[in-house]
Amino acid sequence: MEGIKFDSRQVLMLTGMENDEQVLSAVADAMCEMGLVKDTYKQAILDREKEFPTGLNTGGCNIAIPHADVTHVNEASICVGILEEPVMFHAMDEPDDLIPVKMVIMLALKEAHSHLDMLQKVVELIQDQALVKQIVETKEKDTVCQLLKEKLL
Repeated sequence: MEGIKFDSRQVLMLTGMENDEQVLSAVADAMCEMGLVKDTYKQAILDREKEFPTGLNTGGCNIAIPHADVTHVNEASICVGILEEPVMFHAMDEPDDLIPVKMVIMLALKEAHSHLDMLQKVVELIQDQALVKQIVETKEKDTVCQLLKEKLL
């Protein structure tokens, strides 16, 4: 997917997060500070997560893939939060279930159909649990960025 901005500044190592709202807020705030999204993006993410949870139970290292409507986006981009300790998110397929999430891939895309393309790539990524484990265990933002670029962009 060409034209999607992603560099090592968009890899966040998150510590001390206690719940999904803190995680989503931290990642959305970072995107807003970088000018990638509008100031309405964070609330849109939080509202959407309540209605349509984004936690994916992978049977291994669980991931959340939050996103909001394209109207809240300035520049097509992704931002990744690697959590020092897993945080509970509601599962996408079973919203009443809570699952421990270790990585958040927040999507900020400019075209609605781009979400489906990117979601397919994220699904391919999570099927490679060895790679996901490598990503969440590395402490090097540049390495995380490179591994994700190869798989997603």
